Amino acid sequence: MQVPTIKISMPRIESRSIKYGYSSARARAMKGDLIKPALMDEMIGVSSVEAMAELLQKTGYRQDLAAASVDYGGSALIASASSRNFARTVKKLVTMAPKSDRKAIQALLIRWDLINIKTLLHAKKISRNYEEVKHMLYDVGGLDEEDFRKIMRGDEDETIREIKKAGITFSKAEGDMFSHIEKTIDSHVYLQIDQALASVGGKEVSYVRDILRKEIDAKNIMIIERLKKHGMDSAKIKKHLIKGGTLSIYLIDRIIEAKDLAQVVSLTKHKFHSLELRHDGKLTDMEIALERSVAALKKYGFNRDVLSLGVLIGFLLLKEEEINNLRKIAKAKEYKFAESDVRAMLV
Repeated sequence: MQVPTIKISMPRIESRSIKYGYSSARARAMKGDLIKPALMDEMIGVSSVEAMAELLQKTGYRQDLAAASVDYGGSALIASASSRNFARTVKKLVTMAPKSDRKAIQALLIRWDLINIKTLLHAKKISRNYEEVKHMLYDVGGLDEEDFRKIMRGDEDETIREIKKAGITFSKAEGDMFSHIEKTIDSHVYLQIDQALASVGGKEVSYVRDILRKEIDAKNIMIIERLKKHGMDSAKIKKHLIKGGTLSIYLIDRIIEAKDLAQVVSLTKHKFHSLELRHDGKLTDMEIALERSVAALKKYGFNRDVLSLGVLIGFLLLKEEEINNLRKIAKAKEYKFAESDVRAMLV
């Protein structure tokens, strides 16, 4: 009797070192190209945007500055160069990522569509045209220049129709339509990112989702404090909050009832462990303190695992902070801010 041959299909186990060795090493090498604290400090100390640009020539921004200098000067030069540099970096990061994980990185880029749309809406509100804000946009999300132009040239109804093409729906607005659109976009984009990341899964992605929820918490705290300052009542404040964060209804009520920012810090310290604010801190100081606290979580995300998707995502989050800081410094130089004030603005 012939014994039948039994074929056993063994699962293919792909080790983390094989899957992430190359991409993690490349991301860590790219981290070495981030602007060093000493050079950032030097840029804060110079007297003009032009001097700042000269220092940036020593970095990976050199070719971006050369390309942007054809059309721009001053802080617009730094904004355009940082946008170009970020787009190049993102494309490189997506290419080096394992194919199975590219969806997670692309999900994070949805947030830049949000930032671009809000930039365009702010420009429309103050009657600026597309060419005046083009340098501030980031070509990394799902929207392209044609979409940007349509948003800028349409009236309110046409603008809403263009935004709805991205799957964002609007309920009836109460009060300022611009604020309503902005809040709706915030909520929708964070929800879109979270759903896309959830479909990828993994502990590193789970940590990134936690960071995004903390970003929502930080935004909601600032929304509450700004609306309190304008005398809005509790029920209306809650209608303006972004969905998807971790603040409980009880905690939101406590924050709304808080008499000062020191009390708000005390109430939210367990959410933002590195949150610090001077006793005489203003609302802008609170916003920067929250941004720094979230940035600390992003930095930890880069360092927590040497072979994982978290290294790539962590680098992306650190790069975001770098370009935001460069733009802040350039704008502050243009408006002749004191050096101490510039330092206080940075994350």
